[in-house]
Amino acid sequence: MEETTEGAAQEGSTLSGTPSETPAADAGVYQQTTPVVYASKSPVPIIIGAIYSLFQVIMLLGSLAIVLGGALLAGFASEIGEGAAEGGFLLTLLGLVALTLSAIGIYAGVLMIQYKKKGINIALGLLVFGYVLNIPMNMAMDLPAFDGMGFGLVTNGLCGALVAIPLLVSSISDQMD
Repeated sequence: MEETTEGAAQEGSTLSGTPSETPAADAGVYQQTTPVVYASKSPVPIIIGAIYSLFQVIMLLGSLAIVLGGALLAGFASEIGEGAAEGGFLLTLLGLVALTLSAIGIYAGVLMIQYKKKGINIALGLLVFGYVLNIPMNMAMDLPAFDGMGFGLVTNGLCGALVAIPLLVSSISDQMD
């Protein structure tokens, strides 16, 4: 390219002129936007809810066995002896209570899988209720009322700590409804 003098016309694709400043109205447009961050939900509530539900299904099957055992005991009461009918009725009643609690436990596990804090609260309530229910159970079996309650406290405490993990970890707790 040849050199041109100041007054001569420039050739080709050379730009000339003074650069213009950005208008003041557009200056803040790009600074006001906030970045969008997509975070995936933690799988911890799903895992804990699934494990809790599976254990409750096992308890439900055990409850069905208790109900059927109580009904059979009451049915054969005349052949077994005295008190078998009352024992069969109480066993059936106990099985129905356990069946109901297991169904509620399955519901709590499903709620946990759906990221609902209500499911964790129900599960913790069931653990406390089950612990307190051991006292009349021991009395019904002619055992000391507080026999094995220390071991029950430890096991229910560990189960409660595992179930409450999603509430204890703040990043997971923020993701739940």
